[in-house]
Amino acid sequence: MISSLPTMADVRGYEEKEARVVEAMDSGYPRFVVHTYIRRLLAFYLERSGLFDCAAVLVSGRRAAGRLQAFCGNGLELLAVDDGVFLVHVAEAEVALAERMRKNVQHTGCGIASRQAEDLLQQHGLLGAVFEEAAFAGNAEAEAERLLAERVGCGARDVLLCASGMSAFYASFSAVREYQRGRGRTSWLQLGWLYLDSGVILKDFLGEGESLESVFDVSDTEVLLEKIRSMGDSLAAVVVECPSNPLLRVCDLERLYRAVREQGGVLVVDPTMASIYNVDVLRHADLLTTSLTKYAAHQGDVMAGALALNPDSPHYGGLVGRVSSYHVPPYPRDLARLVQEMRGAPEAVSRMNANAARLFAYLKGHPAVRRIFYAGEEAGFAPLQSAEGGGGAVLSIELTGSMEAFYDAVRVMKGPSFGTRFTLLCPFLYLAHYDLVTSESGRALLAEAGIDPELIRISVGIEPYEEIEAVFVEALAASMENGCTI
Repeated sequence: MISSLPTMADVRGYEEKEARVVEAMDSGYPRFVVHTYIRRLLAFYLERSGLFDCAAVLVSGRRAAGRLQAFCGNGLELLAVDDGVFLVHVAEAEVALAERMRKNVQHTGCGIASRQAEDLLQQHGLLGAVFEEAAFAGNAEAEAERLLAERVGCGARDVLLCASGMSAFYASFSAVREYQRGRGRTSWLQLGWLYLDSGVILKDFLGEGESLESVFDVSDTEVLLEKIRSMGDSLAAVVVECPSNPLLRVCDLERLYRAVREQGGVLVVDPTMASIYNVDVLRHADLLTTSLTKYAAHQGDVMAGALALNPDSPHYGGLVGRVSSYHVPPYPRDLARLVQEMRGAPEAVSRMNANAARLFAYLKGHPAVRRIFYAGEEAGFAPLQSAEGGGGAVLSIELTGSMEAFYDAVRVMKGPSFGTRFTLLCPFLYLAHYDLVTSESGRALLAEAGIDPELIRISVGIEPYEEIEAVFVEALAASMENGCTI
């Protein structure tokens, strides 16, 4: 455990001075903070190309660069700077367009990887030796596909590896959209709360004549079934995270899938919160999309994702050729490192599961905890649990005392990821949805979804359980001593 950690004042200060602070940060969650190596490489390309006073991003692949240009409209320019790497730039004065460009890269996961930037910096004589790390020495792509196919229940040919979880989600969304538009289907349905960028893609990437509806409460299956059936022949797709983020809710996938099939829709399921190591969902979906940054890459040092097609889906033929045209593949060194970690993931995940279950039992009865959420205790979890799986590493809690005092006192790593070997914690809404936390309309939306703005999300690691519990004993005491929640 670590004692010198950010406080809630730091979190609030970061949001109040976001642009300045982000520019000053050397590291952070990769799709939100550009890695130092990527920034250095970007500066090199801009100077070499004589491009000054430009906002720019580095994109992996011509197709992704072209899609970025098409999405943002007139004003963006493309420049091939290295094999498979494109510099996409716009005049710095075009502030709104530059922001739209950067956000698109974040949401779709098409930016280059830090390991790729590291290799290119060395290639151009701008960096010394590449960092040495343990990595799989064989055919990493084939091995990753094999390991994933065994986990999710399909053939290796039905697995597509992607550069990140968002790259996988974007490819899934785009393939389904193209396929269903061709069939005259334009209505989308979101069930439960979705991860930030997934929600943005559904909200902002649909076109004219297409619609999105949302039902946040996934506990009432009859209501969900009625909603699906009411959409009739217009239903394009239903998108759900199972379990959901951050409340770890589990819906009745089996019944929902039957209803979606009857209507001719596509069911897209993301099981990342509990992981493919703990739940078996592809049999109840047409398409599975997941982040491998969590659980699979349990050291917390690889960005990767994957999608898998259900070979028994009636939509298989319409989707199998389309998903590959939208995905961004992982960088080879990322893939080699990922496979190295995947080989030890089942054991690590088993230890995370055991510790999380014990911490849930402790926190559930604690007077400082008003509500606790844990997938393993959801009524619908058992039918989805894989043979060797558990309840996952993630818990979310609402406190009766001060969230700020708790956050400042808790001696664990703090950050927005999960599924890591080390315990990790964050004030989820403050990091992912600060705009909602700080506005009246945003708080109303959170209330509609049943989410407390002060919620704390915990990812439990593999440390000795007694050490984990001792840290929470201390932090919860500080929370109670400081009275009511802020």
